[in-house]
Amino acid sequence: MRQIYGLSLAVLVLVMIAAGLTYLFEFPALEETFSDTSATPRIVALSAIGFVVMASLVFGAPRAGEVLRAVVIWGLLGLVLVGGYTYRTELVAGGYRILGALAPGMTVPQTDGTVAVMRDASGHFQLEALVNDNKVRFLVDTGASAVVLTERDAQASGIDPESLSYSVPVSTANGRTMVAPVNLAQVSIGSISLSNVRGFVARPGSLETSLLGMSALSRLSGWQVEGERLLLKP
Repeated sequence: MRQIYGLSLAVLVLVMIAAGLTYLFEFPALEETFSDTSATPRIVALSAIGFVVMASLVFGAPRAGEVLRAVVIWGLLGLVLVGGYTYRTELVAGGYRILGALAPGMTVPQTDGTVAVMRDASGHFQLEALVNDNKVRFLVDTGASAVVLTERDAQASGIDPESLSYSVPVSTANGRTMVAPVNLAQVSIGSISLSNVRGFVARPGSLETSLLGMSALSRLSGWQVEGERLLLKP
């Protein structure tokens, strides 16, 4: 009898949790049925009452204390579900912020082929890309006309420092400096791969982080910022 009681109770609890999660994450089949978000508290309350009624039918009339305990537990669960649904946008944005802080530079491929980059704790978008099969950390800079590598990153990517000619003047946040033009055979950002990308190499000590500028971004079909994410479209 105890096994039947436990199994039946577990089934009831799982059904109630599945129903709540299905509504919370907007399962398509229920989208029209529950399109009115004002009905959410009533749905949760009715679910709690339904649970108590079903339990009474299966296990006999419950004691007053058991009924009260069930109402409190399901009421709290209902509040959590309603709060999660109401603030789902903020929760998702907070999750992206945490991901950006824990794994800055990580690129996340999306189902539609785009690549998402999370904003880091400083409010910028940084990412790890492959330049000629070498890992390089970039700061995404839409104000830079081209990809700009530090001398260290350029050398690690197979560019001979002796072949560089610092002949192109550019303006930076630290003033004017000279950079050396280069052609990057391959730049890969997650699942996105670009070939023959125009770039520059900065003078030693004039740039702290390599920049991913418009000579790469303009090769994409599009890019946009959505909250805490930068979406790069191949």
